[in-house]
Amino acid sequence: MTLHKCQKTRILKSNETFSMTFKKLFKESFVVMAWVLLFIWGLSNININSDILNPISKAFEDFELTDVVFSQLRENPTVSSDITMVNIGNLNREELAEMINIINEYKPKVIGIDAFFRKPKHSEDPYMDSLLVAGDSALSRAFAKTENLVLVSENFENVSTNKIDSVGYSHSMFVRYSKPGFADMITKGTDHFKSARHCIPKDTLNGKLILSFPSMIAYIYAPQKVKRYLSRNNDTEIINFQGNIDARKEGVSANSKIFLTALDVNQVFDRQFDPSVIKDKIIIMGFMGESLEDNTWEDKFCTPLNENYIGRTLPDMYGVVVHANIVAMILKEDYINDMPFLWNLGIGLVFIFLNVWLFSWLHLNTAEWWDGISMIIALIGVLLLSMVTLAIFNLYNYKFDITLMSVALLLSANLIELYWGIIKPLYNRTKEKNVSLQSNNKTSDSI
Repeated sequence: MTLHKCQKTRILKSNETFSMTFKKLFKESFVVMAWVLLFIWGLSNININSDILNPISKAFEDFELTDVVFSQLRENPTVSSDITMVNIGNLNREELAEMINIINEYKPKVIGIDAFFRKPKHSEDPYMDSLLVAGDSALSRAFAKTENLVLVSENFENVSTNKIDSVGYSHSMFVRYSKPGFADMITKGTDHFKSARHCIPKDTLNGKLILSFPSMIAYIYAPQKVKRYLSRNNDTEIINFQGNIDARKEGVSANSKIFLTALDVNQVFDRQFDPSVIKDKIIIMGFMGESLEDNTWEDKFCTPLNENYIGRTLPDMYGVVVHANIVAMILKEDYINDMPFLWNLGIGLVFIFLNVWLFSWLHLNTAEWWDGISMIIALIGVLLLSMVTLAIFNLYNYKFDITLMSVALLLSANLIELYWGIIKPLYNRTKEKNVSLQSNNKTSDSI
């Protein structure tokens, strides 16, 4: 069956008109894109302090799309064969010394302790004072017997230079038997709702390289892997969380509970463990509640593994366990790569331009269908962007920011309607008036 000659002619003319219109809009789309970006920039700089919006903004301020991958999409991790956690609870120094002596009997490769021992213990009571001094001596002796010991330190930054000018250590009687590693987490939030997402692998003090607590622990265990980690030359790293301890608590998703072997205080003292979990292993000691069953918020953080990834209610991971996750990331050499800012911006601008170009044509050529079509395209577009982002992050540990693209996609329809309905006509009228005035002036001059 063949088309009538007139029908063919109409189709050819229609296609030619579409082509010309679409090409004409190419240059105009740059102007429209500038208007969209200018509006988004202005909107982002408005400080909205509303009692109505504050709860919503607080619920989403710590949310990142990739949290869904950590808490929901990734499969259950296998238990680490390299790292064992040990809870020190609220032990005094003499009790801690006894615990370390027990652990040393089973020949660990390295012991890292996430706790400070800044000053000798003293008391006005002579009897208590003698006990406290004995505790310091016992702990010092236990440290001396530990083959590879790492103690946490603290960097102090000069506010004016933004550089490290000093480091806080434990007392010299303890530090002399250990290697230091600075606490490296970058946290966000206040009180019991601090979030941990990033860490600092290394820093410099007076031109000398200093390593973070996890980096130093991993360096003693696997130096070549740490060298490759540091050679990435990132000032900060996104923590690729592997999992949590098996604490059986609320607020922790199922696939974050079984990654690390954790020994409680009584398990160590009663030797209720398999020697293989200590021999030649990395032992990381720190506070994880008075016991592992104690649901305390002290020294605990919200992480992407939190089951409530929007509007977090309970912190889900102890700080020492976050350190262990960083060590595991280094040993696995399983890092998250973040798209460089300029690449992210460039891809975002190209996407926004193509979106504006298409939406402009749709607005000018689908009058009665415009509202419905633009809404459907925007919603489907944001959904597809989110799915692609999650898939790439889940498969390749590659992260990029789609915030600008998503906001532009959702706002483009209305902003394009404003442009073609108000801004462009006003511009054309102003231009016509100027041309008319210039023409009148030339006429009067010739007269």
